[in-house]
Amino acid sequence: MIVRSFSKSKNPKKAIITLHGWTGDISSMEPVVNAWGLDDVKWVLVQAPYIATNGGFTWFDGNEDIGWKYQDSFDILSKLISELNDQGYPNHAIYILGFSQGACLSMEFMIRQTFSLGGIIPIAGFIRYKERFKQDVLNESRNTRVLLLHGDKDEVILPEQSQISFELLEGAGFETQLHIMAARHKVPLQAKILIANFINIVDSQD
Repeated sequence: MIVRSFSKSKNPKKAIITLHGWTGDISSMEPVVNAWGLDDVKWVLVQAPYIATNGGFTWFDGNEDIGWKYQDSFDILSKLISELNDQGYPNHAIYILGFSQGACLSMEFMIRQTFSLGGIIPIAGFIRYKERFKQDVLNESRNTRVLLLHGDKDEVILPEQSQISFELLEGAGFETQLHIMAARHKVPLQAKILIANFINIVDSQD
């Protein structure tokens, strides 16, 4: 497990696990979280466990024909949450922020847990197996809040996918927000205030 963590605060009260997109690595999300500079947050950057065929790393290994492997990715998240608990972060103070494929993982992981977190923040993602989504949701996960973000000019994963995710999540009983922003397929820097409000912190820079 390749992990890097940092914080601007000596005693952060919230922890955010960040999940990069397909073919990314542990450094992919660092420029974004540095640019946001949110106070009172422990950032946990983690690298996907599988090697992508064209370089970089991936959270899901395989293809539609042979199926997808993702248990190693689930195991990494479970271990990170357990370690954060041991460090004094209760589940309600832990969040998962994922971009693109990382957004997909955040949703697929969370609905199958026997606990809830403070929230998940899927950015420019989608739910792959929509027809089985509701049946896979565990009741204990439903107190996890969801902040969906998507760029209106995203041509890689269309913003309609987050609208579909919103409807599925809200229909399954999750408290869900959806914000379509002026952006292409990337993490919008202007999402900072939305995320700060979502995790209920006040950024001293604002």
